[in-house]
This record gives sequence, structure tokens and C-alpha cells, in this order.
Amino acid sequence: MTQKMMIGDMRMIPIELIDVLNPRERNKRAFDEIVANIKAIGLKKPITVTPRIGTDGSNRYLLICGEGRMKAFRSLGETSIPALVVDVNDENALIMSLTENIARRHYRPLELLADIQKLHEQGYDKKTIAKKTGLCAEYVQGILTLLKNGEERVLVAVEKGRIPLNAALSIAGAGDDDKAVQAALQDAYESGELRGKQLTQARRIIERWQTLGSSVAK
Repeated sequence: MTQKMMIGDMRMIPIELIDVLNPRERNKRAFDEIVANIKAIGLKKPITVTPRIGTDGSNRYLLICGEGRMKAFRSLGETSIPALVVDVNDENALIMSLTENIARRHYRPLELLADIQKLHEQGYDKKTIAKKTGLCAEYVQGILTLLKNGEERVLVAVEKGRIPLNAALSIAGAGDDDKAVQAALQDAYESGELRGKQLTQARRIIERWQTLGSSVAK
């Protein structure tokens, strides 16, 4: 992208002309906080959009980031919103949306994992994903490994800080072999990766993993 494309133009955009690129569901409490902040101090940061031609030939915009802010603005009775308009193609718009969400760290664990997976599916390797998101390459590689193996429950535990990534990889790598799982736990304890509360939490996660499976939907 050129510097001009990254800087963009500030405009007031009618909300009805904006389509959401990467829709997300937010819990009511988080949404209410956004609404309260905007009501109290106004919109501190504009949303980001890119222009598109609608199916009927009209001028429309694709939302890159700021869905929560836009919905909050609309709930307050506003019909237009300050927006930074950048000229990017669909692929770069998606990448900007995903990396913005990851970089802000305001996500639910499964959202982060889904975003990393989307970047990987777009053809980006671990080093590129790490550079774009500010995450370390080793962390990204670990997440991709667990994603590939479908270890959703363990991944959520990692993202919530309940167990370290390296310990999660060892535990997941042990599979259904209980002795291997216990050995992985022992190694993590002896190396100092799992101690005290984390060790207790890891045991609980493993029990649920072995009983309910790898998906958090179960």
C-alpha cells in the first residue's frame, strides 16, 4: 500500500451506505460500554472504510474496522459517522480488518484464533502473520499447530492465560495416551512452565478435554 492509501481521507459517511466486511458479535456489556463512552466524550477514533460500487451501481463503503463504534453511533440516533476512507482491494481490506482486531487485543479467545486462521488461509506464513499482528512467530506457529489439530479447548485455555503455549503443545501432542499426558504435565512442572494455580487449571482443562473432547461447543 502507498502512504496515501494508508492515510486516506476523513469524511462523514451515511451509516446506511456502509456494509460490514468482517461481522462480529459482541456481548451486551461490551456494547453498552462503547455506547456510554461515545455518549460521554464523543467518537475518539473514526471508523475505517473503503469505497465500493453496490450491486445497483450506487456508491457504497465496505467497513474495515469500527463495527462496534458504528453500531453504537447508530443506536444513539446518528445517521452519519466520521470515517477514514482508504483505497484498498478486498484482500487488503480483509487483512487490515483482521490485524486491527488482533492488534487491539479487544477480542474473545476464539475470535483471535479464527483471525489467525483466516490470515493463514489467505496464504500468509507465520513470520508474516507475526509481523502484521505484533505477535511473535513462535506463538503464531504454536497456535497454527493447535488449530490444525482441532485443539479448540486447549487453544482457549492458552488465550485466557490459563496454561502456557509450550505446555499446551506438549499436552495436545500426547493425544489420548494418559501416561504421555501426565508426563507432559510433569515436564511442564519441572521446567517451571506450570506451577501452583496454573498446574491446577491445566489438570482441570485436561480432564474436560479427555471427557468432552477438544471442542468448546461440547
